[in-house]
Amino acid sequence: MKFHRLGAALTAATLTVFLAACGGNDDSGGLPTVSTGPSDTPTSASATTAAPTPTAPPTRSTQKYGTLTLVLDHMPKPPANSELVLQAYDEFERSTHKTYATNVEDPGLARRAAAAALQDARKVLQDQKAKKVRTGGSITVTVKVDRTNAAAAALSSCYDQSKAVLVRADGTTYVGPGAKQYPRLKVAVILANVGGLWKVTEYNLRRDIC
Repeated sequence: MKFHRLGAALTAATLTVFLAACGGNDDSGGLPTVSTGPSDTPTSASATTAAPTPTAPPTRSTQKYGTLTLVLDHMPKPPANSELVLQAYDEFERSTHKTYATNVEDPGLARRAAAAALQDARKVLQDQKAKKVRTGGSITVTVKVDRTNAAAAALSSCYDQSKAVLVRADGTTYVGPGAKQYPRLKVAVILANVGGLWKVTEYNLRRDIC
């Protein structure tokens, strides 16, 4: 059983409906491969210039958006050539959580999210606006790169929202039903290389405890 992230603002009823609507077995299948086509080997000397080596993201980073603190942890020894994947994933997490903390869509969200992941993030934003709450407290995401190729990457994460709260317009806070019922969840993430830019296309929260 899996379900897309709906954020800390969901009511228990909404979460129950979403779980019922998203049945199916967890998919741990292989990644798509790059299709072969006509050779695009560069012919000019300028085109053969080597691209700069991407810098590995830090093992741990902390950002604060209003009353929300986001901590991103990377598991040690990620696969080779996964720096750009991790960078894109980190930017996705930062953009989504800045959006949830401010109730204003961060411009980086559409840059680093696509398909179901983008739709789900916007649903959370709409839900929070309707309830006049924002996300606060502390959330820690621990991520591991499981496998990657030139076209796609699969990551697994632990989403710890045990210290997350919802913030009302008057500044008072309470623990949302989602965080109360599922304080720590496993996450299956898929990123796709879209025109040379890595984007999160699936962000599936599972009811398994991590």
